[in-house]
Amino acid sequence: MTFILVSLDDDPARLDRYVAERKFTMPVARYTREQAAQKFNVHDTPTTFYVDAAGTIRYQVTGVEPHGDAVERVGWYIEQLKSR
Repeated sequence: MTFILVSLDDDPARLDRYVAERKFTMPVARYTREQAAQKFNVHDTPTTFYVDAAGTIRYQVTGVEPHGDAVERVGWYIEQLKSR
């Protein structure tokens, strides 16, 4: 299983601090808002994609959720992808 963080942040130092504070070990890709709109059809952040092993987007969550990225919620998506 692989996680990739795609950042639209135009301040590299801020992005570096964010990644360091959260101790993310995943790869980080940087795009401009325009690039993200073209490449991923993303017009709102945050947007989370859950992609299966074949590269098909199975779930997309757009915007901030009131309960945040709870481990249980993210775990549910991961389990769904593993069962496909």
